[in-house]
Amino acid sequence: MSQNGPKMNEFEASTATEIRMDASRSTSVFLTIYSDFASAEKVWRRFEEYADCYAFQSFDFLDVWYRNIGHRSGVEMQLVVAWGAAAKPLMILPLGIETSKLGRKLVWLGNEVNDYNAPILAPNFGDCVAEGDFSRLWSDILDTLPAHDYVELMRQPKMVGHQINPFTELGLKLNASGTHMTQMSEDFDTYYDEKRTSKAKRQFRSRRKQLNEIGETKYVHPNKVEDIHASIDNLVALKSEALKAIGAPDFLAQPGYLDFYKELSAQSLNEGIGHVSHLEVGGEYAAGNWGLVFKGRFYYLLASYNGPKFGRYAPGLQALVELMRWASEKKATLFDFTIGDEGYKAEWCEIHEDLYDHIQARSLRGVVAQSLTNGFLLAKRTIKQNPKLWALFTKLRAKLANHRDFG
Repeated sequence: MSQNGPKMNEFEASTATEIRMDASRSTSVFLTIYSDFASAEKVWRRFEEYADCYAFQSFDFLDVWYRNIGHRSGVEMQLVVAWGAAAKPLMILPLGIETSKLGRKLVWLGNEVNDYNAPILAPNFGDCVAEGDFSRLWSDILDTLPAHDYVELMRQPKMVGHQINPFTELGLKLNASGTHMTQMSEDFDTYYDEKRTSKAKRQFRSRRKQLNEIGETKYVHPNKVEDIHASIDNLVALKSEALKAIGAPDFLAQPGYLDFYKELSAQSLNEGIGHVSHLEVGGEYAAGNWGLVFKGRFYYLLASYNGPKFGRYAPGLQALVELMRWASEKKATLFDFTIGDEGYKAEWCEIHEDLYDHIQARSLRGVVAQSLTNGFLLAKRTIKQNPKLWALFTKLRAKLANHRDFG
């Protein structure tokens, strides 16, 4: 293995390694590893324009995540770029190393906020790294990275664009939750008419009429920074209340999360990927949504509504339909409800995909961490995939939350 990589011109990296994939064809893959966003920005942005990838691995998303959330945890950025012929990228792996009580673990950057994690792949990745070769390449990547005890790469889809995720060559286990999405037609009214039952459409119209009787009902896409921030504030406040009510951890209360959503949403004024919107009734905030717009797909990620005042009118559904109409008008062909198996998604989604986890020990300490992690994930998957167990778990969680509130 040579330490002489291809000429990267302005792309300076901390490590350059050559990996010869097939001696008979003289095929080599060169690796470079970047330890900061600024150094990787040019190659990353250029590559994601034509590569197969998800919004969660885009430069803008992870750069904002790191600035507001990632740096607080002390994660060590390990952005791996695999280069093929003519110094053209074949793959980018946005990785990082975190230190915890269980040891040093290799994770996806943005792991706390990403619904999907996957490599960024060149359209010809499979032609350059043949089936069965990725496991060798991955082994060399691990040996090139700084020492770590175990690998924890969670929530991976089987496909990345039209390509098979190369991590499927490694040992993967089914995640506790799947993902759901729907293919939208160019004419949203036609799509809506075919997707919803007559009863559902009547209820929707009736509730909209009732809301209009309370006050003018309109769906708002803020176009000023201060209005975007106000919309985020309202959405996060309502979502935090909803999480506390069911006893779920309020991740939005953690340092940096509010700023993350605000900064990414404000970038939409300059064609960024974050988008916030909300439903107003008589000038009052009734329901809101936050998501990402990336490569013809809308990612539906954060939603909540004012239950005490408007809950009987299903304002969340009213907001969702308006958001889907807007996404269709913006030429999004796929509306992605993202991770989670909530029942309402079945009313919209004809596409379901499983997600997978990869856990791998790299030291004796890592063996312990792997065993504990696998045990926890198995228990979580067992509970979530059993309706009776899940119902019991959520009921107990809510009771504990109420006990804390009134105890």
